[in-house]
Amino acid sequence: MSIKRQTLWNLAPQLVTLLLTMVSMPLLVRYFGIEKCALYYYVTTISGMFGFADLGLGTVVGRNISMSLGRNDLAAVRRYWGTGNLIVLPVLGLITVAFVVLMVWLGPKWFDKLTPQNVGLFRACLVANGFGLFFSYYGTFWLAVSQAYLDFKFISIIRAVITPLQIIPMVLLAWRTGNPFWVLAWGAAVSLVQLLILIWHAGRRHNLGMCLGEARLDCAREMMGFTAKMFVNLVEGAVFSTIDRYLLGAWATHAEFVPYVMGSNIATRLQGLSVSVMAPVLHNTSRVLDASRAAAGRIYDDAFAFMFEWYLLATLWLAVWHPVVLRLYLVHTMGAALGQTTADAVGPLLTPLVTACCLTAMSRISCSQLCSLNRQGAVIGFEVAAGLLAIASVWAGYTYDGVVGGAYGYLFSRIGLVAQDLYTIRLVAAGGWLAARTWQKVAGQSLVAAAFSLVYLAVPRLSYWLLIPATLHGCLVAAWILRHNLRRALGSAK
Repeated sequence: MSIKRQTLWNLAPQLVTLLLTMVSMPLLVRYFGIEKCALYYYVTTISGMFGFADLGLGTVVGRNISMSLGRNDLAAVRRYWGTGNLIVLPVLGLITVAFVVLMVWLGPKWFDKLTPQNVGLFRACLVANGFGLFFSYYGTFWLAVSQAYLDFKFISIIRAVITPLQIIPMVLLAWRTGNPFWVLAWGAAVSLVQLLILIWHAGRRHNLGMCLGEARLDCAREMMGFTAKMFVNLVEGAVFSTIDRYLLGAWATHAEFVPYVMGSNIATRLQGLSVSVMAPVLHNTSRVLDASRAAAGRIYDDAFAFMFEWYLLATLWLAVWHPVVLRLYLVHTMGAALGQTTADAVGPLLTPLVTACCLTAMSRISCSQLCSLNRQGAVIGFEVAAGLLAIASVWAGYTYDGVVGGAYGYLFSRIGLVAQDLYTIRLVAAGGWLAARTWQKVAGQSLVAAAFSLVYLAVPRLSYWLLIPATLHGCLVAAWILRHNLRRALGSAK
């Protein structure tokens, strides 16, 4: 199965998640109210700082399993898998307990704009979310087995089923109870179900249980150096991945913070689609480590070419059409008054946040490839630089122009991740950002977007008539991107 096909299988559940989240997000604001919705977002923001809990062992073990499969050494697969399980279970449990206790103590001190009657609810939500995070991260660890075996079709199906099972009842619970605790508790229960399914599949398809009896000290020692670098990378990633929301959650009012998080959630859901390419790049690169550098370069270019045009379309399309799109999206889910007020607040934030997250998404290719090549030190350096730059630029932007300035400050900080891409391109002799073809695509799509934007000279910016040229714009560019696929499909139909 090609990298493109593997990515498409991985992409399908991500699209389901994107669509359901887009529908559920304004409904949660409507059913919770501003303060409880802000509370819910505070909890999920803190959750973003939990990404180091499994020490990165899922990625490390998956990489070693992929290398063993490349050598057809099934005994080594069981040794690495058992060693990883023996380490990750107690560590993940201890970190979960420590993190929940720490956040229950410090969370209300940092997010100090909550009214006193909601502080207890905030702490209860943190505890419920702690269980969900344990099940989710241990499930991600088991997911590494299927990814190493390139079983992306199964992963796609299970995620496409689990996501609606999680999100739709969450919205119903928000509607019936108005309480974020029950929403987070349901999310934890569904994460447990997904974990059990992954354990069952690994045993049935790959004959792998926990394999604790296969654990070996030499395997732990072999993985230690890579795990240490992976852990540092995850810690800084956990701290910096949501640093803009963490800082603005402390500085901004509820009325400023909720629109920022809504705009950020739209952007990060688009960014999240890039997760679909990370595992194929990681595991395919791991399998060609003994081949020439050109093999890794081809993997990078294939992944970059596949993702770039779509992220460019998303950035330019939302930059042109977001006023009427937000009006349609929010007014019809939140009600006329609240929806239009929220759309007016989210609109100025959307373009910088989407652009920033699209740049972050493209950097996932270089991150995965550097991980496969055991260049985690470089990843840590670039991401720390981007994170520190984010702290400084978000602070400067917020001081100058509130949350809008903070959004543009966050966009500016992404130059650190573009630098990571350029380093990887040079390392594997790829094209990527340096290829002339890339900038021809930028010029072509920009000219199309500029031509369509001329319609604003004749039509008011909030008129629903704008949905017609917006649809034409998206369909025209999408058809151009898919032209080769469409040509093949038409040829086979004849």
